[in-house]
Amino acid sequence: MESEARYVRVGLLTLALIALLAAGLYWLAGNANDLAMKRFVVYFQKQSLEGLQINSNVRMQGVNVGKVIDYAIIGGEARKVRVLLQVDARTPVLEGTKAIIARHLVTGLAAVDLENPPQNGLALTRVEAGEKYPIIPEGVPQLTRVADTLEELGVASREALSRFNRLLSDSNQRALSTTLSNLDGASGEIKRAMPALSAALISTRRAADQVDGLGGEARLALQDTRQRLDRLAGETTDTLAQARHSLAKLDRDMADLASQMKLTTDLSGQEIQSTAQSLRLAGDALQDTGRALANPARVLYGPSKASLGPGEESK
Repeated sequence: MESEARYVRVGLLTLALIALLAAGLYWLAGNANDLAMKRFVVYFQKQSLEGLQINSNVRMQGVNVGKVIDYAIIGGEARKVRVLLQVDARTPVLEGTKAIIARHLVTGLAAVDLENPPQNGLALTRVEAGEKYPIIPEGVPQLTRVADTLEELGVASREALSRFNRLLSDSNQRALSTTLSNLDGASGEIKRAMPALSAALISTRRAADQVDGLGGEARLALQDTRQRLDRLAGETTDTLAQARHSLAKLDRDMADLASQMKLTTDLSGQEIQSTAQSLRLAGDALQDTGRALANPARVLYGPSKASLGPGEESK
């Protein structure tokens, strides 16, 4: 009995150790998976999340790269849902990546598709204020874009149809009929006026030919006049040069003549002054001679005793 009880205790202890070992391995495996995953947040507002649930697939280019681990409707914003994604750390989630809801047409199950931008960029790692994980913006599904395009096309078609109906209204048809009748009348008038128009065109052509001939003659006359003016300008230039040369020579001759006249005037003045002095001396001599001839005795016998000065004696 004691040996059986001991075997039982050993067996139970062995089972307990195996269970602990398995739990430890499971825990380690879970932490390893957590370390190899990244988390992102998406706020969906424009797309329906019908068919999306916890553990729904997260795909990129058709490959499962993660899963949905949580979602919640934002309080106060009933049309906005916060979805938490867990993505394999090896997945290149870049800045500009969009999140789109893809729904299976048969099963109705939904998944989240991540679409990277066409050009390469930096990895999405920036965490905004108040958030714990980076935010992936919501995208627009291809079907939604096609539906929007079809809706815009429908609106444009309705507008075009409305305008076409207005174009074919009764008033426009009456105006069109009136315009056609006016055009018919105008074409008849033009047809009747065609002979006169032909004659006018012929006259215009003849006048143009005459004007062309006159233009040639006028060009020749202008060319001859320009040549004559060129020659006249050359002769005028030569004449002006000769006139300037003659005026310069005349100016020099006048300057020389003025210099000679000034010299002659100076010499004449000096001669006149000398002649006047000679005349004055001659006059004085004649005056003395006249006085002497007026008293001949004085000349012959000398002055009288009465006219002698003190100390003078008569000879």
